[in-house]
Amino acid sequence: MVRLNKLVRPPNLMMKRLTQILPLLAALVFCNVTSLWAQDGNNTPSIPAITNEAGANNTAQTDPKPKAPSAPEKKTNSTEQAVDLTDHGVPGKGLSVLWVIPFLGMLLSIAIMPLVAPHFWHGNYGKVAAGWIVVFSIPFLATFGGKGFYEIVHIVLLDFVPFIILLGALFTAAGGICVTGSLRGTPIVNTAILFIGTVLASWMGTTGAAMLLIRPLLRANAWRKHQVHVVVFFIFLVANIGGSLTPLGDPPLFLGFLKGVDFFWTMKLLPVMTPVALVLLVIFFMFDTYKFKDEGAPPDDGEKAPLRLRGSFNFVLIGCIIGAILFSKSLADGYFKDTSVGEKMATQIEQAETEMKAAKDKLKEYVEANPEGPFEQSNTAYFDLRKDHLDKVGLVNKLRAKRTHDETLGPHVFHVIVPWANIVRDGLLILIAIISLLYTPMYRMVRDEHGHEKPADDVPADNVRMQNGFTWEPILEVAKLFIAIFICMIPALKILQAGVEGELSSVILAVQSPVNDPINTMYFWLTGILSSFLDNAPTYVVFFNTAGGDPTTLMGPMAQTLLAISCGAVFMGANTYIGNAPNFMVKAIAEENGVKMPSFFGYMAWSIAILIPVFAVVTYFFFMS
Repeated sequence: MVRLNKLVRPPNLMMKRLTQILPLLAALVFCNVTSLWAQDGNNTPSIPAITNEAGANNTAQTDPKPKAPSAPEKKTNSTEQAVDLTDHGVPGKGLSVLWVIPFLGMLLSIAIMPLVAPHFWHGNYGKVAAGWIVVFSIPFLATFGGKGFYEIVHIVLLDFVPFIILLGALFTAAGGICVTGSLRGTPIVNTAILFIGTVLASWMGTTGAAMLLIRPLLRANAWRKHQVHVVVFFIFLVANIGGSLTPLGDPPLFLGFLKGVDFFWTMKLLPVMTPVALVLLVIFFMFDTYKFKDEGAPPDDGEKAPLRLRGSFNFVLIGCIIGAILFSKSLADGYFKDTSVGEKMATQIEQAETEMKAAKDKLKEYVEANPEGPFEQSNTAYFDLRKDHLDKVGLVNKLRAKRTHDETLGPHVFHVIVPWANIVRDGLLILIAIISLLYTPMYRMVRDEHGHEKPADDVPADNVRMQNGFTWEPILEVAKLFIAIFICMIPALKILQAGVEGELSSVILAVQSPVNDPINTMYFWLTGILSSFLDNAPTYVVFFNTAGGDPTTLMGPMAQTLLAISCGAVFMGANTYIGNAPNFMVKAIAEENGVKMPSFFGYMAWSIAILIPVFAVVTYFFFMS
C-alpha cells in the first residue's frame, strides 16, 4: 500500500534524480506535445521513399523453355505516374558511403575510448556522443537542407522517442522489484536464473526480464572472483535470444508486428530458439562449473534468510506496459486509421504487384532460356531484366509505405506525422513509470569525501530501490549513446534502402539468387551481421522490405525467409554491446556493481568464440536452401 505522504510529498532525491533524466525526456515529449499546434493542415507529406528494395514473391509460374525476352525499355511506370510519391527525405540513391564515417566514429569511440581513456570516457561519454551528432549533422544539414532536417526529426520522433520511453518504463518498473534472501551463485542457481530469464524475455521483453534478474544474479555472485562469464551469458540468453517468441520480446519482432505479421507467428521461432538456448545453457553450466572449482569456500553469511520478493506490484505495472503497447496497436489499426486511403490505393497497389510479377516472369524466362549465363552485371540483357524487377519491387514497397503513411492519423511536426497511437502509448508508459516511482520511491543520494555517490543516512533500510542498487545511470548512458547512434546511422540505412541504386547494392544482391529468389542463408547472416552494429530493429525493417515487404507472402510461401530475417536480427543482436539496447544496460549495471566487463572488442571475442559456431549449426539445419 502506498503511504499518503509518499503520494503527496515524493522524496527530494527522487525529484533530484528525475531532473537529471527529465531534460532529455522533456525534449522528446515536447516534440509530441508541440505537434498538436505544429500541424500543417494544408499538405499531407509523404513518407521517405523506400526505393528499389530487392526481393519479390517467388510464386510466379513460367512456361518451360521459353524464348529469351529482350531487355525492358526504360520508361515511367503507369502506376508511378498515377501516384504522387514525392520524397520529403534524403534519397539513398547517390548517397556516398563517406556519410557513414560519423557512425563508424561513434562505434569506434564506444569500442576504443573505454580502453585508452577510461576515466575520460565514463565522465564524458555524453559529450562524445553529442560531438559525433554535431560532426554528422552540420555537413548533413548544409548539404541536404530541409530534407536532411526531415530525416533527423523522423528518426528521433518515430524511432528514438518510442525506443527510449519504452526502455525507460521497463527499466523503472523492473528496478522496483527486489529479490531478497540468501541466494548463492552456484552453477545450478546461475543456470536456473538464466533459464527463467530466457523464458520470461519473450513475454515481458528482453529489457524487462534483464532488468528484473540482473541485480539478483549479481548479488548472488558478488562473492565470486569469476563473474564476467555469468554476465556475458546473461546478455546472450536473457537480453537477446530469449525474446524470440512474441513481438513483445524484442524490438525487431515488434516492428514486424506493426507491419502486419501475426502476433503468434513468431512462435515459429521456437524450433530454432529452443536448441540454441539449450546448447548455450549447457555450455554455460559446464564453464561455470569449471570456474566454480577455483572460487574456494563461499563466505559464511550466518543464518540463511528465506527468498522474498519485494515491490511485486511492479509486475502488474510491467503487465500494464505490455497492455499499453497492445492497446496502442489496436488504436493504430482502428480509431486512428483512415481506412479510405487503403480503399483508394488498392487498385494502384494491385496493378503495381501485377507488373512486379510480370517482371519476375520475364527474368525467370531469360534465365531458363540462357542457363549458361553469365548472371552478372556485365551481361546487360540479364542485368536490365533483374534490375527492372527490383525496380518494380521498390515501387510496390513505396506504394505500401505511402498507404501506411497516409492512412495514419496524427499531428505533423516538420512534415513528420507523429501517430496519435504513439502519443497515447508514450503517455501511458510515462504515467506507468511515475506510478512505479510513487509505489517504490527513489532514495536520496549524497556524495562521500571521495566524491562518490552513496545512499543518504536517513534513507529507510527497507527502501526497495536502495536494496536493489537502483540508479539512473544505466538508462542515461543508453539514452545518450543511442541517440547519437540513431542519428549517425541515417546514411547507412538510407543507402541500404536504396537497394541496387545505392552504394551498398552488393549487400542487397547478395541475398538474392539470379532470378531474385531469396537466399535464406544470406538473409540470416547479413541481417545478423548488420544487426550487430546497426541497431537490430531498423536492420530488420530493411531486410523485411528487401524480401518484398508483404506480410501475407512472408508468412506464407516465404515463411522461411521471414524466419531467417527474424532469427538473424534477434539472435545476432547479442554479438556486440550495441546490437540490442539491453546489452548496454546490463553492462552498465554490472560495472556499477564492481564487475570488470570486457571491452567492446573483448565482448566480441566471447560472442565470436561461443555464438558464431552455434549460429553456423543453426544455418546448416534451418537455412541451407
